[in-house]
Amino acid sequence: MTYNQKRHIQLLKRLQDLKNQGKSFYQERKDEYLELSKYEGAIQSYIYWKSRTLFVLLMEKFVNGRIDRTQFDSKFYRMWRVNRDKNYSLKELLDKIEDVELTKLEGFSALISDLFTDCDVFEPDSALREDYEISEEELRNCVKKTLLEMKDRYP
Repeated sequence: MTYNQKRHIQLLKRLQDLKNQGKSFYQERKDEYLELSKYEGAIQSYIYWKSRTLFVLLMEKFVNGRIDRTQFDSKFYRMWRVNRDKNYSLKELLDKIEDVELTKLEGFSALISDLFTDCDVFEPDSALREDYEISEEELRNCVKKTLLEMKDRYP
């Protein structure tokens, strides 16, 4: 996806206009809704990508055994929440991403979301572990795999 700032603003204005009319952007303009969703996903990837160094350092510490699972979970969830909850104004976001090729960042937020899910399905007690849950060793392997993918795709 090539980022088009003018088109993004146009879609946001259309969304707001329809909201003001009490209409659903999705129902009224499904194609444009999906297009806007792609822009929003790209921006979310950008927000997480800005913290990539911190994510990588945390993941390396866990994979290399310098921190345990509890420390990793606590710090990862905190970083994830801070990035998820960042409130940039539209102008701030547009100024920040103007010089960034968003296509290079595509999928970064999906990696973070997948890692969040991996942490969420971790169960340390094998007696309590359900089929869909993972052990600490499996979590460490998931983190390692994600770390390698991050380093490969987003140097």
